[in-house]
Amino acid sequence: MIKDYINEIKEIFNENWPRFRSNKIGMIGLVILIIFLFFAMFGPIYVKIMGPEYLPVNGMDLSLEINPNTNSYAWPPSLKHIMGTDAKGSDIFSQFLNGSKLGFIIGISIAIGATVLGTTFGLISGYWGGTLIDSCIMRIVDIMICIPFLPLLIIISAVSGSMNLITFIIIMIMFSWTGVCRVVRSQTLSLRTRLYIDSAKATGASNCRILFKHIAPNVIPLSFYEMTMIVGAAILTEAGLSFLGFGDPTQMSWGMMINYCRAQSHVFKSLWWILPSGLGITFLSMAFYLIGRSFDEIVNPRLRKRK
Repeated sequence: MIKDYINEIKEIFNENWPRFRSNKIGMIGLVILIIFLFFAMFGPIYVKIMGPEYLPVNGMDLSLEINPNTNSYAWPPSLKHIMGTDAKGSDIFSQFLNGSKLGFIIGISIAIGATVLGTTFGLISGYWGGTLIDSCIMRIVDIMICIPFLPLLIIISAVSGSMNLITFIIIMIMFSWTGVCRVVRSQTLSLRTRLYIDSAKATGASNCRILFKHIAPNVIPLSFYEMTMIVGAAILTEAGLSFLGFGDPTQMSWGMMINYCRAQSHVFKSLWWILPSGLGITFLSMAFYLIGRSFDEIVNPRLRKRK
């Protein structure tokens, strides 16, 4: 069954890849995504080559003198530090690369977890729509949607002192799967009435086989679309939380870079310090958004007819 499911996914990919490739918006997003993926993979290599003084959190260049323009060790870009240094003499390029890695870890982890949960519960709820199972799942979804998760994150961070990265990912997954669940449930309610589902039931196929063999492959494009939207939201949420001072101080994310720059009153003194992180958040979130828009045109036949 797993082999058949993988084959179904391959068929979906082969069918939709030409459509995605012909979409300029999607390809621009994919190119930006590949660039940031390179940054994320290059970060550990860069630190290993340059030495421990280039560590994103604890590294500092002891050879630097105080910059009279900033009254700190924050210096503009140079050959030695291509993106400059922060107030304590740490390499900003190293921090930017580490922020790229954390952006992918945070965004992809939350998106995959939320998509798997949302798709699974959405399939179950939609297939048994109108029953007690459907009612229980949808009431849980309604409750989760009503809870303002950002204030909850701030409260947890304030109580614990800071938001651990793992804790942040788990909480975000808990609050991000509901949207996927509602979309998948809606599609499943429609698919379960199709003739090929009745044929599968007539041949004696089990409910599990019908769900994951016949229905799930048809909702996967919708799940991928929702997943791309979740990635951007997760990255922006982490950046906002870190900017407010509730991020994980042991991890140098883009949000923490902005927070440290603001805390040291270098926002206007050292633009080379704050711009890389801000641009990183903007372009990586935009990349997933553009890819999501192209997925929307793939899964929405009405949009394809307009082209």
